Amino acid sequence: MAMTNLPSNPVPTLSPRLASTDDVAELVRVEKQVHASPWDEAHFLAEMEKPYSRVLVMTDDETDSVIAGYVVFWLMFDEAQILNIAVDLPFRGLGLARALIRQVVSHAIKKDIRKVILDVRKSNQPAIQLYQSMKFAVAQVRKGFYSDGEDAYTMVLNLDDSAMSSEEKAF
Repeated sequence: MAMTNLPSNPVPTLSPRLASTDDVAELVRVEKQVHASPWDEAHFLAEMEKPYSRVLVMTDDETDSVIAGYVVFWLMFDEAQILNIAVDLPFRGLGLARALIRQVVSHAIKKDIRKVILDVRKSNQPAIQLYQSMKFAVAQVRKGFYSDGEDAYTMVLNLDDSAMSSEEKAF
């Protein structure tokens, strides 16, 4: 969907929901704009079929068709793992990535999961700063993790009372 279809309100009201196969083309469009090694349609569809995988989108309340951001994560065993998170360029700076991560935390808590993990490019300082502000800590460096050879930080958020701020406890 072209951004020209945005509602007339410059910053529409946005809400999270589970993605459907109807969203895949828009997910791929956003993915290509924001990631160096973007996922394709088959990757998103495969995640939607896995029973332990969730794909959440942040869409506009007016039309429910403009995808401002999304997160793909697994709820497996004792951890939630964020595989992919993105915010479309026109929606950056609105706190959507933080809101999406909070959604993951909320899903994890409901499943009695006490740890959220993710990998992030070492060069992605804005994302690293966001994760650190949410109490994620670097657990390890994964050498040559990305297809272009860049290293990744594996970051972990422990969902115990000592690691969670009062704001994060309010899920």
